[in-house]
Order: sequence, then C-alpha cells, then structure tokens
Amino acid sequence: MGERHSGWRRAGLFFLASLTAFLLFFAFNPEPTFRPQEHGIEISQRARRVHDEAVVIDLHVDSLLWPRDLSVAGLGGQVDFPRMRAGGLDVAAFTIPTAFFGVAGLKAFHDRWPMRTWFSPWARLQHQLRKMESFRDRGEITITTDPSALRQPGRLYGFHGIEGAHALEGDVERVRDLPKRGVVFIGVAHLTDNAFGASSSGGDGGLTPLGRRLLAEMNRAGVLVDLAHASPQTFSDCLALTELPPLVSHGGARAVNDSWRNSSDAQIRAVASRNGVIGVMLAPPALREPSLEEAIRHIEHIIAVGGEDVVALGSDFDGYVSPPIGADGLPALTELMLRRGFDEGRIQKILGGNVLRLLERTR
Repeated sequence: MGERHSGWRRAGLFFLASLTAFLLFFAFNPEPTFRPQEHGIEISQRARRVHDEAVVIDLHVDSLLWPRDLSVAGLGGQVDFPRMRAGGLDVAAFTIPTAFFGVAGLKAFHDRWPMRTWFSPWARLQHQLRKMESFRDRGEITITTDPSALRQPGRLYGFHGIEGAHALEGDVERVRDLPKRGVVFIGVAHLTDNAFGASSSGGDGGLTPLGRRLLAEMNRAGVLVDLAHASPQTFSDCLALTELPPLVSHGGARAVNDSWRNSSDAQIRAVASRNGVIGVMLAPPALREPSLEEAIRHIEHIIAVGGEDVVALGSDFDGYVSPPIGADGLPALTELMLRRGFDEGRIQKILGGNVLRLLERTR
C-alpha cells in the first residue's frame, strides 16, 4: 500500500512539474527588451524638412517574427506602424527569417502559430506573408514593389526579403510565385550553411549545384540576391551568376569593424560596380556598439570605397539586436548626417533614393 501511495505521489509531482514548465514556457517572452539610447538628439527644422522630403526605406525589418499587432503602438520591439509614421519610415522590407537560431519550430509552437509551422520553414514563410497580407487587408499598409508607387506620400509601404533559401525546402520553382506576394530578394543562407550555399557564420564553401539552380530561377523571376549572410565564396559565386543588381540588406564595412557580418572593401566595390546597394545596420554585430555615430562612420567608409549611390539603410530592427533607436528615432540619423556635412542630395540617396533606383533597375 505504501509503495502504491509513493508511486501516485511521484506521478503527481511529475505532473505538477510538467504543468509548471509548460505554463512557464508560454509565459516567457523571448523578444528582447528595447531601451532606446539616442532619443535625446535635438532635431533641427532643416533635418525634419530633409527627412520629410525623402522617401525613407529600410531594407531589413524582422517584425513579422514576433507575436505583435503592428497596428498598435508600443507593444514591444523597435517597429510598429505608428512608430513608422512618427519616424517618417515610409517603406520597410519586412524580412522573413525561418530558422531563428535553429529553434524556429519551437518558437512557432510558443507563439501559437499553426501546427504545420512547427515543422516546416516553408510553412513559417507562408505564415509571415499572410500576416502582412492581413495588415494590408485592414488598410494599414500597402504591399508593393513598384518604385513609382513608393514615391507616393501619405501611406506606409512594405515588401519582403527572405533570410535563407532553406525556407524553399529544396524546391527552387517556389521562387516563381514569390514576387506576386511582394518578395524582392532572397538570401542564399542565413546563420548556418544549407543545401544552397555557405553562410558567413558557417563554412568556407560557396554555392552548391542546387544554389546555382536557385540563382538561375531568381534571374528568371526577377528576384534579387541578398548577400548579407553569404560566405566570401558564396558572395563571389552569386555575383558571378546573378543578372540583376545585388544587395546586402543589412551589414557594414569590415574596415570600420572587422566583423563576420560586414563587407570587405573589395566586396563593397563589387556591389557598387553592379549598381547594387548595401544597407547599413544600426546595431551590433555589424557595429561595435549601438551608436548612430558609428553607423555614420560605416556609411562614410562605404561611400569612400564604393560611392554615394551604393549606401542604404538596413537597420535590422526587431532582428534580435539592440539598436540605439527604433523606427520613430530615424530623424536623429538625418540630423547627425547633416552635422557631419552631408549635403541634402546625398542624404536623400542614403535614406531611400538608392533603393528606389535599385527597384527601378529590376523592372
């Protein structure tokens, strides 16, 4: 009788421990706490005018990863639609990660995404596309890749990039329909090597035969290649095969900060020579520290090496990083560029003009 009672007691304790762990798992919020550091910069009237006159485009925003209603201000992170309006961020490339440090399936389960997303990166991609389409259907944002539409003031606009071709699950023909959903670019690899090619945080390899088939399909579909997480050899292989202008959606200059996330001078020149753009991140690991001043040093170096037509913004907002500002703080970057002596034409190119030119070349 005592053994039976002891067995029931152990089973009860195990059940309570499991229930507690289950509840704690869903109560835990994995999104980092954001504390802006550079909102105290005084914005001059000139900076506000220059910022307002520009079409401000950010090439890398990961907000769809998080279980937030982007139509509501201040629920977390660095981006929502009210903060985009407050900061004059007219257009965002809402990028779609599907690996998330190798635990994307667990995160999908945590965030109560549909069951199929727990096991399939393609399903996670589709889920995030549908999430943005639901905001579109509510009239919160317009999804378009048409540069002439993006020049129209008064609305928020978005398009998409995909972080890592592993999301295609080996089927390169899936690329064909993605532009209809607003996808502009795809990165071959994200944080690890995959069946298509090597990552800058992975091995030393380049494109695989499947990766070469992917580039051919992207050329046919008009989808740009994002070199942000590419290994040096993957970077070179993609440049050799793409028929479209390349881009680095988010990164920096290795000469300013010798990070695996940054481009060498030779890579900067190669992107510039192909009429591509490099989006400068506003946070580590591209930067040494979360500082707009340091971000401007990266901008200045990229201009010195590749010219002012190659620089863009690629903040990596909501990408599990710690930037000094959120979307509503972007006028501070314009203010600091003016203080560094940038002329207004150069600033407007950096804020979005160069991306508009890139999109025009793909049509």
